Amino acid sequence: MTAGKPCGSQQVAYELVISSWIKANADLGASPEFLRALSCRRFCEEHGWHGLKADVAFWDLDEEQSVRIYLHLDGSIVAQQMDAQNLQILFTLPSMHVHPQEISSQGV
Repeated sequence: MTAGKPCGSQQVAYELVISSWIKANADLGASPEFLRALSCRRFCEEHGWHGLKADVAFWDLDEEQSVRIYLHLDGSIVAQQMDAQNLQILFTLPSMHVHPQEISSQGV
């Protein structure tokens, strides 16, 4: 996801997350069946997404809920380690939308 471009919506952010997840698993030698199952996933509650009607939706990457992916309505992406002893932010990708306070702080 680090090579991904900023997204403009939750749906576009989802597409970046899932395509990155498929590529990472393919690079690690995952089976074709597993990769096919990942590619069939959708941005919906039935596929593990929570908060779809809120400003921030989230998905736990595994059953242990060790890493959670947050997709903000504006397209921002955050990945967070969820271990009780380590709630570290692992990755962020800001939205493609520039917020007014960012414009004023940039002097534009």
